[in-house]
Amino acid sequence: MITVIVPAHDSAEALAGLLAALVPAAVDGLVREVIVADGDSDAATAALCEDAGATLLRGSIAAAAAIAKGNWLLIVTPDMRFPSRWIEIVADHSSRATRPALVLPPLKSGWFAGRRQTGSAGLLVRTRDFGGTQGDLKVLRGQFGRGAVRLG
Repeated sequence: MITVIVPAHDSAEALAGLLAALVPAAVDGLVREVIVADGDSDAATAALCEDAGATLLRGSIAAAAAIAKGNWLLIVTPDMRFPSRWIEIVADHSSRATRPALVLPPLKSGWFAGRRQTGSAGLLVRTRDFGGTQGDLKVLRGQFGRGAVRLG
């Protein structure tokens, strides 16, 4: 089971879409909990977390990881959009692998068609490997992303 950590700040609209996308994974038993790590959210973000059953933590990604109950952490931004079949892909990886993974968003259309943007990828890492690592998602992608499996 995984803990989803979402670093967010006053992003209720984007967060609502992400939380809706996580519901099927929670029903399937893949997602154990969602922790929204936020320094100081507005009332709309706080209300959304309460309604969705997500934990709102006034702190960093590292603080969220410290209280996570899942064996794996999936760290994503509120505007993350998952590729099709992401639940099966993440479940398969987390059940048999030990290496971190970048969960890539769907392919974009238009000018950048066919190119995946790792800058918007989510990071999937074992909780025990995360330790007390500090930094925002970009820093964490750089640290754990080298040699990471690309999913999506």
